[in-house]
Amino acid sequence: MTKGRLYVSRLGKVAAAALLLLAPFNSLSVQAAAGLLPPPGSYNLDHIQHVPQAIVLEGTRFPHLLSSYTKGAVTLLAFFYSSCADPNGCPRAWEAFERLRNEIIARPALHGKVRLVFLSLDPARDTPDVLSGFARHYKAANKIVPWHFLTTYSYLFLSPLLREMGEEIVIGRGAQGGGADVINHLLKVFLIDKEGWVREIYSNQSLDPAAMLGDIETLLAERAAGGHGND
Repeated sequence: MTKGRLYVSRLGKVAAAALLLLAPFNSLSVQAAAGLLPPPGSYNLDHIQHVPQAIVLEGTRFPHLLSSYTKGAVTLLAFFYSSCADPNGCPRAWEAFERLRNEIIARPALHGKVRLVFLSLDPARDTPDVLSGFARHYKAANKIVPWHFLTTYSYLFLSPLLREMGEEIVIGRGAQGGGADVINHLLKVFLIDKEGWVREIYSNQSLDPAAMLGDIETLLAERAAGGHGND
């Protein structure tokens, strides 16, 4: 299979699983206006932990510091892997990120202030070349809301980061793909402020794009009012 076909196959698998999650939604703005969510800036988000430093790869095998993707903008970070097909796992995060990305694009006040990051749990198969295919799909809006697809050299580099972020994985054999490995993990999405502090952690049950958008706007309002992360 060519690299291009491999990318299309993987993207199609994740997208197909994400479609299972789609249901009629009110727009995020309508939900907030209806009083279903607290107004952004009317509440505080705790400082949970600093994002640890790590070496990551994007596009090539040239190393980058993870902090270059977790500081300077409000960041949503999720761990994923491209062959994941569990509709309650990576595709659920993907669908939430898609909705948030579309909402940010529609709001000029948020342009350039938010970034999305997917970091692979499968460095053996999710090489920089493979993940570049996903990144190209979202390249057109990179200046508005960049979406980075990162990986690592190996589990030797990934494991300390997972441990410090509290992300546990169990690798098993799957029936799909001729017994290909399945990476079992609890879905977590980390909301990170401009100073690199984790301020909220969303789970499968709390992955509500409308609430996430409110939290993003709360962090931006905090910054505008002179608030700072803990040192």
